[in-house]
Amino acid sequence: MSEEEALDNVKEPVAPQSRIDLERRVEAEYKAALVLLKEKHYKQALRKFKWVFANEASSDLFLPSTEIRKLVKNYPPAAAVIKRWRNDKERLVLAQNADLTLVGQWDTLNSCLGEKKRTMEVYFKLEAAGAPEELLHDILNEIWESLARARKYEKLKGYLPTLGFHLLLHSIEFDSAMLFPGHRKQSKKEWQHEIERHIEYLLDKGSMSYEVALGLGEKRAAAVFAKKILGVETSDRAYAILIKSAVRARAYPEALAHFAEAKEKFSLRRLKNSSQAIKAIPGGRPASAKQQRLESPKSRK
Repeated sequence: MSEEEALDNVKEPVAPQSRIDLERRVEAEYKAALVLLKEKHYKQALRKFKWVFANEASSDLFLPSTEIRKLVKNYPPAAAVIKRWRNDKERLVLAQNADLTLVGQWDTLNSCLGEKKRTMEVYFKLEAAGAPEELLHDILNEIWESLARARKYEKLKGYLPTLGFHLLLHSIEFDSAMLFPGHRKQSKKEWQHEIERHIEYLLDKGSMSYEVALGLGEKRAAAVFAKKILGVETSDRAYAILIKSAVRARAYPEALAHFAEAKEKFSLRRLKNSSQAIKAIPGGRPASAKQQRLESPKSRK
């Protein structure tokens, strides 16, 4: 038989129509399970979820963390099933045979089981074993905030570009939404929600990214991050957040510079948060209100 004839005889392992029918049935059962869960029929819902996730056709489906927690809280036998799902995924992670989607699902299950630290433990185990950078990066997506809170900035050196990309992306999308509010055909409420989402990200995760940059000594990147954060909200709150981030990274000159800039923009009555934040610097207690009034640019005019 020629190579061309052999290729002509190749068939799909599963007939296209059978595959499509199975995918449709899996999706229908998944939706039915969600309805049962909403109606508090936990046992029946779990039975359907077990059938759904036992099928290969369910690879694009997964339970939101809120639904997993609801199931575990209200139907104790579900915890054993959830743990088994987690263990199955963890074996693939440890075998270095996992992608971004699977890592995210595994971490979600860890969180829902109250075992978030397990993700960190497996990360360090894989790092010591010389796992591929791509896999380690995928896991860092889930644990970078914990590492930043623990001031383990050196573990995030290779991850800093990703933090910067996400921060700059939110900044650009914020600017775009402000400049072209009707571009996405959103209602006023939807547009406002989008604006608030970008502000929240930049003040929360963005300020943590700023802290990481300072902690790594990447001052040029940190300066850009701070500028973008203040670009979405120039307020006492925003300055206080940046000051706290700089203090945590022990970047005291940057913290003092933020406080000095805030003093130029706001009256003393509007500096409550920043004044409180700067006190965390060793010897960084701000001058008395009288001294600040004498030193402020407005008083010198």
